[in-house]
Amino acid sequence: MSETVPGPRGEASGTLLGVASASTVRCYDALSIVFFVAAAASLAFLGLYLITDFVVIALGAMDIGTILNATSRMIALRRAGAEIRMKKALSTVRIFHLISYACYGLAFAIFAVAVVNLDTDFGVMGLELTGCGTILMAISRSIRLESLA
Repeated sequence: MSETVPGPRGEASGTLLGVASASTVRCYDALSIVFFVAAAASLAFLGLYLITDFVVIALGAMDIGTILNATSRMIALRRAGAEIRMKKALSTVRIFHLISYACYGLAFAIFAVAVVNLDTDFGVMGLELTGCGTILMAISRSIRLESLA
């Protein structure tokens, strides 16, 4: 989850842009929590009914929650001061790279299961994980490039 970032500083403080970005961060954080809870609920139904479609739904919800959370962090970092921004950008990039590589590794294993068993549900799960890893990598690259500028 994204950490609480103090209000906008410098040119953005008190402006409509600063208020809008703070509102967007709060909204995206709340929505990401909703999607993570929906993913957990879907996985709970998997335990009851043993239908693989619940895993696909859970991965989709986790994917959307992860994207919203990552975008929220990116927006929040833009509002932070220069010194705080560099520290948080570095840690955020590391975390996002770690998660994206984990998504790629898990997607590879799931695709292998899909190919061996000719199971399209596992193929969809692998695609969801690959998409999530790719989006996190792209946001990570954007944060890195913005912190260099």
